[in-house]
Amino acid sequence: MSSGKVGKWYGMLAGLLLACAGVMNVLPVRAQNSIRVTAFNRLETDITARVTASVRDQNGEVCALIRIVTTDKNLMFEPDALGIVKRENKTGEVWLYVPRGARRISIMHNTYGVLRNYFYPDIIEEATVYEMALSVGAEALGAETDTGMQLLAIRPEPATADVYIDEEKMPTENGLFTATMKKGTHTYRVEAPMYATEAGAIELGDEQKAMSVSLKPQFGYLEVFSLPEQDAKVYIDSVEVGVTPYRSDRMPLRDYGIRVEKDLFFPIDSIVTIQSGETASLTFTLTSTVKPRTPRRMLIMAVAGYGSSQVSYGGTIGFVRENGAYVSFRSDFGSVSDEGMECDDTGTLTAGGEGKPYYKDGIEHKSRLSVTVGYLRHLWKPFYFYVGAGYGSRILAWETVDNEVVKNTDRSAEGVAGELGFIVRAGKFAISAGYHTVNFQHHEVSGGIGFMF
Repeated sequence: MSSGKVGKWYGMLAGLLLACAGVMNVLPVRAQNSIRVTAFNRLETDITARVTASVRDQNGEVCALIRIVTTDKNLMFEPDALGIVKRENKTGEVWLYVPRGARRISIMHNTYGVLRNYFYPDIIEEATVYEMALSVGAEALGAETDTGMQLLAIRPEPATADVYIDEEKMPTENGLFTATMKKGTHTYRVEAPMYATEAGAIELGDEQKAMSVSLKPQFGYLEVFSLPEQDAKVYIDSVEVGVTPYRSDRMPLRDYGIRVEKDLFFPIDSIVTIQSGETASLTFTLTSTVKPRTPRRMLIMAVAGYGSSQVSYGGTIGFVRENGAYVSFRSDFGSVSDEGMECDDTGTLTAGGEGKPYYKDGIEHKSRLSVTVGYLRHLWKPFYFYVGAGYGSRILAWETVDNEVVKNTDRSAEGVAGELGFIVRAGKFAISAGYHTVNFQHHEVSGGIGFMF
């Protein structure tokens, strides 16, 4: 690299270092700029406000005069709610006329920043003169005089809360209150709608005081859901507020009556307690006012009957919702001819011959058959009723010593078969109990077990 280029690079580096040094020298000076009140006194013998240059406020009262000792006339002033009646720039001073009872003032400068909410350490009275000694910029940093004032900062949560100092409402900026106040004890109160108020005392001493005040919420929230469908109307204390899914705004802490309504569903009522900072959640299960259609069920059942020392077996098949039908069959699977000789219960022949044959002792022939169709009715939950009719026969015959079969007409029946009974369903299982007759001459109790699905 040539000596010319080396010299050029050294020159650029030196310039950069000098520029950095200049910035470092300037920054501390700007960082130290500030505004400070070094003294505040009542001028008992000064009659300017009362006699020589009096100014009246809008109520006709004579204003107090605050003579601000400063050579910088670029200062701006922001008063409290009572305002500033008049400002005059004098040699070495700025005169501010304020109404009696004024409490504070903010002092601002485009270069030196803001002294916000300076509380007057004396009572501002009518037609009285006060002197405020003011230092600005670097001069203020060197002013070590104890003015008996100290900085107070309060950050409330929520940021919109109102801050009261000594029972006077204070202005806040971006959720922060700052003020320069007289040392000693001051009361404070922070309050906001739907929050618990917090109050207490503050002791201002030699050190600045900064504090955060978080108010406890005096509200909660409510969520309401409905199943199996949403869009149900939501009522809070009989007032319609929306539809499900519903989320409330802030609600004060207490009990509320909640009601949900939807067409074709029964309304539901409930009570909910709203607690501090919490969200109460309610889910309502709606019941339709339209009775659901009962599913059609199929019945398959094995049945048995017993009567007159005779057992029969068979089966039933049917279908039912609220109403249904079935077909049933039963038999002893025996076979006895009903043609030939007949007798009565004494054994005397009534057809096919005369007299009384000799019978084999204890030898009987039986035959049983019934086919019925009927009506099924769903009564209530698991209970069903059935009734049916059809054809049935029951034959009892005795055997003679000549190996001939004689039908006993007194103990035989043939013709209309009828039955009735109940069925109980347990899940997919079903059992039945009933009564069966053939021509009201042969009688049986019957039972069954099977499936209904």
